[in-house]
Amino acid sequence: MKKFAFLLALALGFLFVVPAQAEEKDMLRKGVDRRYRLSKKLQSEININGGDFLGDETHNSWSVGAKYFLHINNTIAVGASYMYTPIYTDFDSTFGKTVKSRQQHFIDGEVMFSNDAALRAGNSVIEFDLFGTLGMGTEWINRHWEPVGVIGGGIIVYTPWPWFAARVDVTNYIHPTPNPSGDTINADINFAAGVSFFFPVKRINEEGGPVLSP
Repeated sequence: MKKFAFLLALALGFLFVVPAQAEEKDMLRKGVDRRYRLSKKLQSEININGGDFLGDETHNSWSVGAKYFLHINNTIAVGASYMYTPIYTDFDSTFGKTVKSRQQHFIDGEVMFSNDAALRAGNSVIEFDLFGTLGMGTEWINRHWEPVGVIGGGIIVYTPWPWFAARVDVTNYIHPTPNPSGDTINADINFAAGVSFFFPVKRINEEGGPVLSP
């Protein structure tokens, strides 16, 4: 329950950005004014990540994954996600005795809602997106597929290279887990960090039209 409340707060947090002070507006303008920002309209994002997975029925384990998103505009993107993690558990427990395979795979489709923002760091401006995700998919556990719901959120921090960014995701996987007494509903959580690649790279000029960057 605590994990779900934390993720819900994180997913809603992207709606709020602290306004800049008056003396900071000139420095922040190119970070928050959409005319100066990179355009994400019809832009593809490929993300590669790794992290830490914590399941209700399983112990901590490592995870690796990848994501693809097509950004419809600067706010909405649609895509798909894959994540693999091995099962670590007490194999003498009720659940552990039912484990037929340690392989666990998650595949899902997602919708991402993002809000762009910027902050001042010394003489530089750091651009980033705060986002939330919702999705549905399937999970491979105990050698068969189970449905899974996905809710998450995170941050994308852009670098001086317009095609490259760092991304952090916190994702909650809600799914049934087979048990001898019947399926139980579990809410597993995955903390993942990785890098994202964007293409094609487009920038919005001062008149508001997208132009290809050199």
